[in-house]
Amino acid sequence: MKRLIAFDVDSTLLRVESLDMALEAALSALPDATDAKKRLHDITNAGMTGRMALRESLEARLKLASLDRALVHKIAEDLRRRVTPGMAALLRQLRAQGDELHAVSGGFADLLEPVLGDLGFGRSEIHANEFVYQNDQVVGLDPDCPLSRNGGKAEVLNRISRHAETTIIVGDGMTDFEAFEQGAADKFIGFGVIAQREVVLAAAEWAGESYVRSVNALTSLLKT
Repeated sequence: MKRLIAFDVDSTLLRVESLDMALEAALSALPDATDAKKRLHDITNAGMTGRMALRESLEARLKLASLDRALVHKIAEDLRRRVTPGMAALLRQLRAQGDELHAVSGGFADLLEPVLGDLGFGRSEIHANEFVYQNDQVVGLDPDCPLSRNGGKAEVLNRISRHAETTIIVGDGMTDFEAFEQGAADKFIGFGVIAQREVVLAAAEWAGESYVRSVNALTSLLKT
């Protein structure tokens, strides 16, 4: 294997945050839905910018609304129409030139597997959190999954990239940059097409790494 490229999923391969999309649907029925959705977005941004620990952010979001299997399935189907424009073609091009691609996400497998399957990722190439269910209700997340905590992406990359000559991570959040900073990736590409996080841009500039604002720019960086 010459090159392994790990893609973040939410706000990178997808133009939405998958968990927030599910929770927003659940929150819509509440009388204070607008305020609840603002709290949701604030918690998400705190986790993505490093102001809140990742697990703390995930658990706080899950406590805001009740999710069940039926809603999770519905949102998983809806996500198949939320791919970032241009990403499907880029992934096909990268596979054609011999790169090994993995999706490494702090999101949840039940939401992401259908759309990632559409994008050509096999089960062994999808790395994500797992919901814990009780009587078809989501009651939490699997705490043993490394992707539920800060530093988890580095753990996953260290495991899957042992035979790669070069490992690249692409993503919009600080958890993606942290994987590079911890030595699990040789290169980091900040993805500012969907969500622009100033702390990620600053970190990329400080480390001398790339930050892109279009899929075309990402394509130019990754083509061989």
